Amino acid sequence: MTSIYAVLATGVTTFVATNIDDLVLLTLFFARRVKPRRVVAGQYLGFSAIILVSLLGAWAAFAIPHRWIRLLGVLPLALGIKELMLGHRDQVLEARVEGYGIASVALITLANGADNVGVYVPLFVVSRADIWLVIVTYMVLIAVWCLAASLLGNHRLILSLVNRWGHRIMPFVFIALGAYVLVFK
Repeated sequence: MTSIYAVLATGVTTFVATNIDDLVLLTLFFARRVKPRRVVAGQYLGFSAIILVSLLGAWAAFAIPHRWIRLLGVLPLALGIKELMLGHRDQVLEARVEGYGIASVALITLANGADNVGVYVPLFVVSRADIWLVIVTYMVLIAVWCLAASLLGNHRLILSLVNRWGHRIMPFVFIALGAYVLVFK
């Protein structure tokens, strides 16, 4: 069994890497005065759907012979290379948010989560024994993300910095995760 600290570090690292863009979206929701309970509930609902899709993908991957598992590292590696080659992310949604409810926030979270699924499926496959701890870590970090976004929602300078630099960090974390799965699993 893997060290609990290593699992927690993996959970935190993969969450942060795959959810920097969500922090920006959440910050925008809070900055535009969408009711906090709608934002938080929508984020949990949308992220739960991402976890469910990732678990289904990991379950399907159990049918793959063990010696091929490391090939799943190609997914986050490819995502990281793609992000690195693009050099920039599309600008964050500038839609009106007065009418945004729980379902709207959840759907935006889910639609924004393709990179999450691409990273979580291979992670869940190689972390079978500790999958529960990774998911609990993610659920706790959603609360942290919502609190941080709420605090950032009124600070335009910080929002500008996240928009400018957040996309530059993600590719390297994805590439590192993909390389780790390819080499060590």
